[in-house]
Amino acid sequence: GVALPQLSVRPFAPESNRPRLLYGENIHYRMIVNESPMGGSSYSLDGETARKLYSGLDGVELESIVSCYALACEAEGYNGKSTKAYVRKSDENFWKIYDHRLLSGRYFDKDENDAASKVAVITEHVARELFDKTDPAGETIYLDFLPFKVVGVVADHSKLARQASGDVFIPAGPTPDGVLMALLPGEGVSLEHIKDQVKARYAELDTELAEIGHETVYHETPYKAEIVAKGAYGSNNTPDLDGGRRKRYLTYLILLLLPAINLASMLSSRIRRRIGEFGIRRAFGCTRSKLIRSVISENLIITVTGGIIGWICSMLFLTMYSGIYNMPYMSVNIESPELTMLLNWRFVLIILLICYTLNLISASIPAWQASRLNTVDAINGREPAR
Repeated sequence: GVALPQLSVRPFAPESNRPRLLYGENIHYRMIVNESPMGGSSYSLDGETARKLYSGLDGVELESIVSCYALACEAEGYNGKSTKAYVRKSDENFWKIYDHRLLSGRYFDKDENDAASKVAVITEHVARELFDKTDPAGETIYLDFLPFKVVGVVADHSKLARQASGDVFIPAGPTPDGVLMALLPGEGVSLEHIKDQVKARYAELDTELAEIGHETVYHETPYKAEIVAKGAYGSNNTPDLDGGRRKRYLTYLILLLLPAINLASMLSSRIRRRIGEFGIRRAFGCTRSKLIRSVISENLIITVTGGIIGWICSMLFLTMYSGIYNMPYMSVNIESPELTMLLNWRFVLIILLICYTLNLISASIPAWQASRLNTVDAINGREPAR
């Protein structure tokens, strides 16, 4: 529960710029009838509209038009070798925003993108499957029977980088459809500064659309990478990421309280069996505060040990079972993440904090009750009257 949400925000290649990345995706239109808005439909962005709304914004260092999804096709190399490959369209800035590692050849450039040239950059596993080598620059690859010249090969990467992943990359061309605009603001540029500009662009577009009786609905775009990666929005509504977080935190709280109650019950049972021990310790001068600290410390060791074992098991599960990462709106097959993508000091600190909190919740009351026992009754193994 703690690790999974981090996969949509934690930077890793080829989306190492995730903390700064913003996305413009989809547009909501509605008709104006008798000066009143009626109905409404959403569409994916085309290249012209994407540029009108997001190109040339102040504070944005780089922008790139990218297809929303990598679409499956049949890829064929020489000698009739073929494989299923996911093709993503992009422009020349795609390679500057996303850090795909070039193994051989080159990326396609602006001239090739503007001309919608039949060139392709492929991943190393596609190169091996279709050409039996990782440097097939100059070879021809057929994508759904259309020929493309291979100009470069990039390293294989995690499909969990959903906006940057693909098996084959080809130029989007000057008039692409079904795209999103990826924006890389400069360091220190606020999201609100970008949104204010985009909102003004929407107002300008409304002026143009008024002539045909239409208008747009602004849904607080562009979105952070976390929102787009999670699909935490609909094309006809404004995303409520804070609401989703509140629900998630409430779920965590409930899941924290349930084991705490169970641990408190188990600890109370253990303390009842150790009444004589506590009485003897009190008779030899053990103070109440020391007895409380002792009980809490013992329980902390048990809780932390259980937490570490549970964390190890969860990490193994998250790296071995890929089914929890497959999303219905994704056309790319998603594999399990690498352990390095899940393992970081923040997770460890969260686990330790949860264990410490569980210990305080479950051990405090039983420890306090143990410290209040009458010494003579405790030595004789008798619990105090309730």
